[in-house]
Amino acid sequence: MDQKARQLESLYAQQASSWVEIMRHPSRGEDRRFVAWLKESPRNVRDFLLMLSVDHALEKIDAARLQDIDALLARVDARVVPLSVRTAAPAGVRRFSWAAAAAAAAGILVATVAGSAWFLHGRAMWQEFETATGEQRTLELEDGSVVSLNTHSRVAIRLGARTREVRLLSGEALFRVHHEADRPFRVSTDDAVVQAVGTQFDVYRRDDDTMIAVLEGKVNITPATPALQQALLGGAKPSRVSGGAAAAPIVSRSLGASQEARVTHEGTLSIREVSNVTDTVAWRERRLIFRDQTLEHIVGEFNRYRKNPIRLEGSGVMQRVYTGVFDADDADSLLQVLARDPALSVNESGDGIVIRLR
Repeated sequence: MDQKARQLESLYAQQASSWVEIMRHPSRGEDRRFVAWLKESPRNVRDFLLMLSVDHALEKIDAARLQDIDALLARVDARVVPLSVRTAAPAGVRRFSWAAAAAAAAGILVATVAGSAWFLHGRAMWQEFETATGEQRTLELEDGSVVSLNTHSRVAIRLGARTREVRLLSGEALFRVHHEADRPFRVSTDDAVVQAVGTQFDVYRRDDDTMIAVLEGKVNITPATPALQQALLGGAKPSRVSGGAAAAPIVSRSLGASQEARVTHEGTLSIREVSNVTDTVAWRERRLIFRDQTLEHIVGEFNRYRKNPIRLEGSGVMQRVYTGVFDADDADSLLQVLARDPALSVNESGDGIVIRLR
């Protein structure tokens, strides 16, 4: 197992172990959050059951609670670093840390001082996380911020002493950012850099552009010009370009709640008001909401959740417009709607579904 895989296993084990602890004495609303977490991925169910079985086994080892877990961990080889589980004990309840030890037994303690460092305050290394087709995953960062990855998405994250940086390498992610005035939080794609100001926002890196939608607070958006790229890499901001001409200034725009921005590969930035911005993140509930969207767009979204794609043949069929709410995991519901359209032909092929005009 390589370093990246070990770190992913560590994070998954942490989350599952945390839920084992929380569900001992769940507070109001925790049951609903727990069910939502289980629904995010079959892996979450598997990891929770694994942590629960390990927890039960460890309960029998020290049923009387005579062992001091912190003291035991302190005796572990100095090269091994335990990662803390970020959960708060309910009022009046003494937290017992065997579940955290269970997570360590499942892989948390495989991270070493020399190699783990993204989770530790002292280092700033890029770490990548991704989701498979149809999978979603939520990551809680060391600073308290939360990153939710949509299907078929990939991010690289680096938390440094002065900045917090995320590169959205593909797909879509929802960010809930913990505000730190002296350590800005930036999300970048090839098209734009988005700097958060204690907020919740969605970034979707598409083939032709980047879409940003703000649910709470505000962000500052800067098209990713060459000058900005150099500035972010730590170089001096250029004052001249070839031929002695003055470089174009780096211009940022502010985006507030219920607003959406589109940044193209050419650097064009447009902003519009959105009355139903929560539709943008309905994917967190595995719903896809479309309002007067082209069939090309709708099928493209469904295909992010499918191993066998739906194909459109002919430009005429791609530009047909529909409105509807669908289950992201039930492409048949979309196909049933389209099959009732007398203008369309919906047929199975060897590697998927083909839709064309009659």
